[in-house]
Amino acid sequence: MADNIARGTKNREWGGRAEQIAAEYLISEGYVIRERNWRIGNHIEIDIIAEKDGYIAFVEVKARRGNVVTADEAVDEKKIKKMVTGGNAYLRTLPHLFKYRLDVITVTGDPENYSVRHLPDAFLPPLSSR
Repeated sequence: MADNIARGTKNREWGGRAEQIAAEYLISEGYVIRERNWRIGNHIEIDIIAEKDGYIAFVEVKARRGNVVTADEAVDEKKIKKMVTGGNAYLRTLPHLFKYRLDVITVTGDPENYSVRHLPDAFLPPLSSR
């Protein structure tokens, strides 16, 4: 059990570091970071909300140590729906309209040796059905 706790702590630390790497990457690409770890209640969180060229990018950051499952494949339908819900709520707080998109940034490796991959417009928001 102690191994699982240590591994969980190490994974959370790597995830937090990956979010910092992703934010630094976006800034280097000319984005303005509007929010980090933006939340609605206990169940919806958007890792990074950034702005560039009139677009708001809602960014999910995925960190992986190896290539068992690529980080962008780890964004499942449930997470996409949460990003859409959160994104809609965030956009409603703004004083004027913005174009928006849903991005994924993958950080693969470890804190000392990693690669960053940005997938702008990684997926379309799912349509609601009645």
